[in-house]
Amino acid sequence: MVWGKGAVAGGFVFLSGAEARSDDTDEPVEGVAAQTELALDRIKARLEEAGARLEDVVKLVWYLTDRELEQDFYDARDGWLARNAPQLLEERSYASTLLIVGLAKPEMLVEIDCIAHIR
Repeated sequence: MVWGKGAVAGGFVFLSGAEARSDDTDEPVEGVAAQTELALDRIKARLEEAGARLEDVVKLVWYLTDRELEQDFYDARDGWLARNAPQLLEERSYASTLLIVGLAKPEMLVEIDCIAHIR
């Protein structure tokens, strides 16, 4: 990775944008659902590496390249959260923003930034 995964400061974890590139090829995986789930898997692992959990998330910024993918993105996101952080999904206790943007590669459909508070 040519950029940092994130930083811990003042009791918070600030993660860089989690993308959904294959570890083998460095190319984005196919489809918005697969990219959403892989990006969230990466966030979960990076939070754990920094000493935090999904339940500690206080802000998520979702970047999507095409508004027409929005419902498929929400379905994938909510399905992943239901399996991995049901309390976070139920409470929606985090601040959240969805932006429609261009990403680093045309094949990238989703990227996710995350801030968590370490308890």
